[in-house]
Amino acid sequence: MKKKGSNDTPLSSVYIAKTTKGTRAAVRDGLSRMIDAFGGIAGIIPDGTKKVLIKPNLMTGKPWHTGITVNPLLIEFMVSAIQSEGIEVIVGEGAGWGCDSREAFNATGVSELCAKLHVPLVDFKRGKSIRVLVPHGELLKDLLVDEVLPMCDFIISLAKMKTHCETIVSLALKNMKGLIAEDRERLRFHLLDVNRCLIDLNRRFKPGFSIVEGITALEGIGPLLPGKPKPLGILVGGADPVAVDSVCTHLMGLNPMDIRHITYAHEAGLGTADLDEIEVLGEKIESVKPASYEYPPMNIEKLSPFDAIRIVNGNPCTNCIASLASYLHGYIDTEIVEHATERVDILIGGKAKSRNTGKEIAIGNCLQRYRGKIPFVSGCPPPSDAYLELVERGLKGDFTISTVNTDAEVIEISEEGQQPSED
Repeated sequence: MKKKGSNDTPLSSVYIAKTTKGTRAAVRDGLSRMIDAFGGIAGIIPDGTKKVLIKPNLMTGKPWHTGITVNPLLIEFMVSAIQSEGIEVIVGEGAGWGCDSREAFNATGVSELCAKLHVPLVDFKRGKSIRVLVPHGELLKDLLVDEVLPMCDFIISLAKMKTHCETIVSLALKNMKGLIAEDRERLRFHLLDVNRCLIDLNRRFKPGFSIVEGITALEGIGPLLPGKPKPLGILVGGADPVAVDSVCTHLMGLNPMDIRHITYAHEAGLGTADLDEIEVLGEKIESVKPASYEYPPMNIEKLSPFDAIRIVNGNPCTNCIASLASYLHGYIDTEIVEHATERVDILIGGKAKSRNTGKEIAIGNCLQRYRGKIPFVSGCPPPSDAYLELVERGLKGDFTISTVNTDAEVIEISEEGQQPSED
């Protein structure tokens, strides 16, 4: 019998399976133990379910052992298990910003896998899109998604255990962002508040079961490079995505209440982030928790790891934060930084103010007012390679006023959080 919490309500159950390696035998064994703990597929998927969506994190198509995408064996075994119950299943994903989903499907081997399993593979960024309402949405009243999504009775989130510059962690709740049909619509999340938008997204499309793959997780400046693979050899799963994310966050050495979107989800009643209300099955957290885990800076001013580069915080959107963090931690020429003759101030976010030091660079369309006054890079967000030259030139003492234009699209957001009318 399931234990009761302090308020006499059933505890949310989260299972931790040790897999050690990503081999077929190890993944099948770990997943089987997890499924059995919840009463098999029949105990996970409600009676009467006709169509199940499996939503894996395939991001940019990097191999799963990089820590960036989910192990495709999980897709294979889950599809087969669901099909054996006579339930229709589809696999669907929309790759990351500016990425082609079909290339990601091919690179990860998921295209070939789904063809072998005779299961539809849906590219959410290329199908027919519709707008669906978000009941009780706070920032988002509707969402642009593929028309197949509302036809699914049940969603299984196959997420990756990753750090993320925008949200600190990317787990079951964050994985749902791949449901959004267009990059333009996804950018709206970042311009508003990606953490709160994730809650509205999960209000409408909350996964009925979530598995976070940490066979090889990602630490550091994620969700891509320069994040580093972190072999953990675990799977974490359960019906409550907030509880699953809470357990994963503890495994990563963080307090889930320090992660905004997890806190908001807890407060919105989408699940519980309180360990006292979570029944951990399988392995104990302490037995599989690594000795250390690297994660992104918790505040914007600390994005720069260099004394010679200072961040001027103007409340930027999370897309700009991720771009800048990736550049500063993974791609800048450290030799130039070490021999810098000047300090560079990078203005980021619409509220960033120039101090007229003559040693500043402004990035992003929200700082258009500085065009022609200080070195400026357009874009929303500007790609990191667009301001690479300006920053490195500034470190050498060259602050010649110039503008780097990018092809990034400008999107305005109204106070109500909707795109303004084009009329």
